[in-house]
Amino acid sequence: MIKIKFSNVNTSWQGVESLTTSRRKPLLWAVISFVVYFASVVAGSIIQKALGLNFQMGWGQQIISIIVVLIFASFFKKPKELLGLSVPRNNSWLLLSILTAFFVITVSVIARMIGNEPAELNSLEYYLYEATMPGLGEELGLRGLVFGFMLYFAKQHNISSKGIWLLIIIQALPFGILHIFQSSGTEAILIFTYTSIAAIALAWLRARTGSLLPCIIAHNIVNAFGSLIYYLIMK
Repeated sequence: MIKIKFSNVNTSWQGVESLTTSRRKPLLWAVISFVVYFASVVAGSIIQKALGLNFQMGWGQQIISIIVVLIFASFFKKPKELLGLSVPRNNSWLLLSILTAFFVITVSVIARMIGNEPAELNSLEYYLYEATMPGLGEELGLRGLVFGFMLYFAKQHNISSKGIWLLIIIQALPFGILHIFQSSGTEAILIFTYTSIAAIALAWLRARTGSLLPCIIAHNIVNAFGSLIYYLIMK
């Protein structure tokens, strides 16, 4: 098992406390954060439709969720540390981002091959969206805010490497569930599997580097090139 050393995790958590009791109940705040994030995604979708914006992709979901997460985090002291918005101390962080991205791409391509997913080129809007928005919105909300509180809990209770891996796996489950709402059967199982593995890899990257920046970069690489690589392999 790969050990995660807290020396590689941003440990400036002494000031991470809400106007109430976040230092005492970080796991509760992790759950609340997920509810806030999910509600903002739903609200963003509703707003996009209400405005009659004829976009193929969910720009509204991501933009609104980014705004809401940043506002929510601002109610806590040192929100940058909570979200992991700092330059990684690890000199190899960019290489780790790229390697993580291509690991996730490999997993997603295999899952698509098993599911016999059609290989096709997508629109320019699709690639512009995938190369920017999900890596910002989903990472800020999930690996930033939600997992940030979980990391604080781990630091607060001096949890071992095995315990951190358990938290990493737990945070991956909602991410996988969020991606299967419009699918069913074998397709849903495959999507849940590879998105959960992706969430595990990205959370490991956050814990390993102590920063959210590598996760954002890796996520956007996966979304921008995953479908294209699958198309090139299968055409």
